[in-house]
Amino acid sequence: MVSPAPILRVANTPLPADSVSATRIGGGDGALDCDSLLLARVCRRWRHILQSRDFYYLRKRTGYTQKAACLVQLRASGSYSDGSKPVGQPRYVSGFWGRVDPVPKYPYGLPLFFQITSTEGKLVVMGGWDPSSYDSMRDVFIYEFTTQRWRQGKHMMGTRSFLSAGGFEGRVVVAGGHDENKNALNTGWKYNINDDEWTELTRVSQELRRASG
Repeated sequence: MVSPAPILRVANTPLPADSVSATRIGGGDGALDCDSLLLARVCRRWRHILQSRDFYYLRKRTGYTQKAACLVQLRASGSYSDGSKPVGQPRYVSGFWGRVDPVPKYPYGLPLFFQITSTEGKLVVMGGWDPSSYDSMRDVFIYEFTTQRWRQGKHMMGTRSFLSAGGFEGRVVVAGGHDENKNALNTGWKYNINDDEWTELTRVSQELRRASG
């Protein structure tokens, strides 16, 4: 059983175009002209700065972000040596493909019928079915391009698959889809990726089956 279609999302990432593994930030501005991956992994204070909303918008305003389109697709081959499967990450600025490491909880493939979106230079994966048990899930995972690592966010308030999701200004809105009993949902929630909190939205007038977007 596979997810019904490839999913494409475009994000303004904090990474310059020249390298995936050795990111340089600031372009010659003293302390900021150093390896962001190294800083983020050895110093908590730097990691907090690099992942902060203010720093992202500063880099975006000064031209130190880039467009990156992230494609999720079924691959017959191309797994890592341990069998885990990465997420494809094309970079139109530099003209080459990179790979995003698998979500640690799901090394052998992303959930089925999940949703992926982006906001503030981060990828957000949520919902769907467990690829092993086919159980409906509430999981939320966020990929930080500055550290090239996934972190787990606060669970959705209920299980949800075939959902619709969209990101804007550090928030993700989810609506519709199916619960664990395959009942169509008319509920919606807003997730703040910085505060790691969910807020319920006004219910829509009808259930949204197999929502998309």
